[in-house]
Amino acid sequence: MSLNNRSQRASRKLEILLIMVITVGVFFIAAHFELAEAWQEWAHPEENYQLDELIFSFLALSICLSWFSHRHYRVLQTTLKNNMAISASLENKNTEVVTLLAQNRELIKHITQVREAERNDLATELHDVFGQHLAAIDVNLAVACKYAQGDDKILPILKTVQTSASFLIEVTRSQLQSIKPPNLQSVGLSASIESLASQWLVSFPSYELILSSKVHDELVNYDVALTVYRCLQEALSNIVKHAHASNINIDLYTHAEDGIHYEVLLIIQDDGVGFKPVNDLSMGIGLIGMRERITALSGQLSISNAEPQGSRLKINIPL
Repeated sequence: MSLNNRSQRASRKLEILLIMVITVGVFFIAAHFELAEAWQEWAHPEENYQLDELIFSFLALSICLSWFSHRHYRVLQTTLKNNMAISASLENKNTEVVTLLAQNRELIKHITQVREAERNDLATELHDVFGQHLAAIDVNLAVACKYAQGDDKILPILKTVQTSASFLIEVTRSQLQSIKPPNLQSVGLSASIESLASQWLVSFPSYELILSSKVHDELVNYDVALTVYRCLQEALSNIVKHAHASNINIDLYTHAEDGIHYEVLLIIQDDGVGFKPVNDLSMGIGLIGMRERITALSGQLSISNAEPQGSRLKINIPL
């Protein structure tokens, strides 16, 4: 038996005892002052109105009220039991939900780690296989072009192939930079973000990008740094695909109001068409991936329209 049930039973016993004491007390008071005789003496002059019979009506009323109270007391007891059962069920469901959320976060972390491992393996293959062989092809083509000087048929073909090889080398280098971020543990988050912004501007020179970074790199662990890096990559990709913007402002800093509990904040704002729900599946998947990464680290993602135009994406992750 729970402590709450014991308390309720003790309260009911006390109430019954109090009712009995009051009943016995009223009896002794009535007997002492002879209230029944006084009632008859008072009601006798009004015999025509049958006032002396009111006592039986009051008795019947008392019995009915007692029955009414007991009936509703039983109903309330049943309702209370049902509510307690529902409350216990909700507590169990809440515990299950909390457990599932914790497991979901761990699963997202694991999936993220697997993805990054696959990215690293792919980057290694690109660097060690494609990169090395393309570099060798480029060197051999340069030598071949040197020996083919004066040959009007072979030299243009070699030059064309060399141009294609150089293009493939640049594409491979660009993909390597996109797939595998710089060593976040050695250079830190702020330097990695600055490098990402610079590389992005090389690929998209028509944009005006302003980066403001004030990060205590020693406070940011690898998982948080990688999440911020990947989220910025996805945000910039979405701006190019959907925003039709020309100016981008990026603010990255670590912040703590109380000086103890720090968080890293990333704010990206553009002057494009603004954020609105669309049926673009690729954009939706990108945002879902960002949200999953951030939620796995107990962070928050918010997207809103900026003033006077454009969209504003804010990410904050506790450290």
